[in-house]
Amino acid sequence: MRSKAQTQKITRPSQSSTIFLVAGLGAAIIFGAIVWNIWQNPRAPELPPQVNIQPTAQVSVQLPAVPEVVPTADVGTERGKVAPDFSVPTLDGKTFTLSEQRGKPTVVFFMAYWCGSCIPEAIALGELKQAYGDQISIVAMNIDPSGTWETIEQFKQAAGSPPLVWASDFDQKVTLAYAVQALDTTLILDHEGRVVYRDEIPTQYETLKTELEKLLQ
Repeated sequence: MRSKAQTQKITRPSQSSTIFLVAGLGAAIIFGAIVWNIWQNPRAPELPPQVNIQPTAQVSVQLPAVPEVVPTADVGTERGKVAPDFSVPTLDGKTFTLSEQRGKPTVVFFMAYWCGSCIPEAIALGELKQAYGDQISIVAMNIDPSGTWETIEQFKQAAGSPPLVWASDFDQKVTLAYAVQALDTTLILDHEGRVVYRDEIPTQYETLKTELEKLLQ
């Protein structure tokens, strides 16, 4: 038979085993508590802070206006071309603008306040204006920059004060645009402002009348 002392030695656990057992049991309890806490209080994973990106403001760029393209190939002082537009001051204090005469034949007569040979044509143009009235437009333009409204008025009276539009190209811009090389230069334009007749000599009454009647038919 075993003695009482031997029996106690076999059945009694060692001190180290007891320590490991207690430690393992404590770890199991702690782990269980953690799992229970997570299950009871689930948390979504934290995301990085959202960056608030503002949309780029739309920029409106104001482009300069594109000027209207003028068909310069169709503008000129030769027959068939559209006569260059111009505006000049007049003896009565107004402004004569060529493009405003569209719709009726127009005569442009280049003269100078001292030009004696220009007087007969001015008289002829006055007679035609009296005959056709508002059906036609006639401008007599002084092209000498030394002229004044007083000297232009004197020329008008010397020609019998014909009912023309009396104007002056003081800065000679029109003279240059129309390539005027001589006094008594005359242009006749149709209803659309196109040149149908041009000469650089004193034009006779009959010639002027014939050209105008072609346009008035």
